[in-house]
Amino acid sequence: MNENEDYFRISKNGNIHTLSDRIPFNWKELMIWTSASFIFLIWFLGIGVGIFVAILTLIGYTIYRFASWIYYTELKIDEQTGKITRLKKILDRTQKTELIADKFDPNRFEYSELTRSGKTKFLMNYRTHKNNELLILKNKTDKELTEKYIAEKITVYNNV
Repeated sequence: MNENEDYFRISKNGNIHTLSDRIPFNWKELMIWTSASFIFLIWFLGIGVGIFVAILTLIGYTIYRFASWIYYTELKIDEQTGKITRLKKILDRTQKTELIADKFDPNRFEYSELTRSGKTKFLMNYRTHKNNELLILKNKTDKELTEKYIAEKITVYNNV
């Protein structure tokens, strides 16, 4: 997985692989996007209404990006023990820990296609006795890279 990807990250620390959906809070991107929207909205809607709508857009987008930076999900796969754990985090503090499976099996991952607003995303599932909805992948490239990473890079040593 590309280390510079904005919406999805895979990392490895020792024997633990981490898949995270944390979106970084980037001030430069926020300023560029909101400046462009300010100009477009003022030009398209006029001075009074354009400024009002642009300010509402600025506030809404800033809250959305800040919330997605604060609240995120991590999936941890331990090569040593074979355990898969999902962590719900708020500001790097774990709020909820859920054991998905004691034994890792890469064949149990499934990807369901979701289409919303004309965009196709993929829901990453792990089948056990129930369907565990893990992460939402933003595009087909992320899905393919994740599948390839799980199949090739994760080797569970204690999978008896």
